[in-house]
Amino acid sequence: MFYKSATILILSFFLIGLNSSFAQCEKMKRKRIYQLLGAAEFDNYRSTDIKTFDYTLKEEYQINLFKGVVYKLVFDVSKMPEGVIIRLHDLGKKRGAGKYEEVFNSETATKTKYDTYEITLEFPLRKMMVSYDIINNTKPGCVSFVLGYYFKNKIK
Repeated sequence: MFYKSATILILSFFLIGLNSSFAQCEKMKRKRIYQLLGAAEFDNYRSTDIKTFDYTLKEEYQINLFKGVVYKLVFDVSKMPEGVIIRLHDLGKKRGAGKYEEVFNSETATKTKYDTYEITLEFPLRKMMVSYDIINNTKPGCVSFVLGYYFKNKIK
């Protein structure tokens, strides 16, 4: 009986440790979100786990926006490992077969002193695509994305 209890206890500790090693992203706190956005109003955020693979991987998601609004996009890369490239494409401006206008690329952009990339989009089209190009054998980490907007009379 003692051995069964000890085995179950050890197995549960192992599974808890295994689960926490795969989950790199923690839930972003409100204080951090508002610190990143500054004067912009909060709309949404998303955290993406960066995992180690033996091959290059591309992870994408789409952002739906409203016309006539000024948006502030912030990528918190303080926990992002080397070998990850962030790209932002405008899905409304097609430049040929399957090619969309690239609005942002982290390879050519400069980070702020808070380890973030900040993009302000004045009156974008309806849809944007965020993609993370993850090079093979990258260390695990996390990238957080925060979306904010400005009211027309509060643009600073």
